[in-house]
Amino acid sequence: MKTAESPTTTSEYSATDQWISRQPSGTRDLDFQQIRQRRSATWNAALDASVDVTKGGRPDLFLVSVDDDCPVNCSLAEHPNGTHAGWCSCEVFQATTVCPHLCVLRQHAALGDLDLPMRNQT
Repeated sequence: MKTAESPTTTSEYSATDQWISRQPSGTRDLDFQQIRQRRSATWNAALDASVDVTKGGRPDLFLVSVDDDCPVNCSLAEHPNGTHAGWCSCEVFQATTVCPHLCVLRQHAALGDLDLPMRNQT
């Protein structure tokens, strides 16, 4: 089932007990509601893609493959205010700070298919 970013509050999601205090260098703050509106091509590409997501060694790390491309390393965590902090090793993220890999992770989290840790404010 495909989904779009919903205005669901964070209190309606299942709570996770995992908190992280840091992410990879180059991590950016992300507002996926704005990304869905302003970067709809990237958001929709993630919706339509065939994906494979593997959890990494920390709660925020994932290996993401979109449409059978080489997998990339990603980090995604949620801020207490409902926005996110993310990083991806792909060239698209490095150039634009928004990529289908991070959108895939957010979409899977919205569906309850994976849990994202909360990010401590530092």
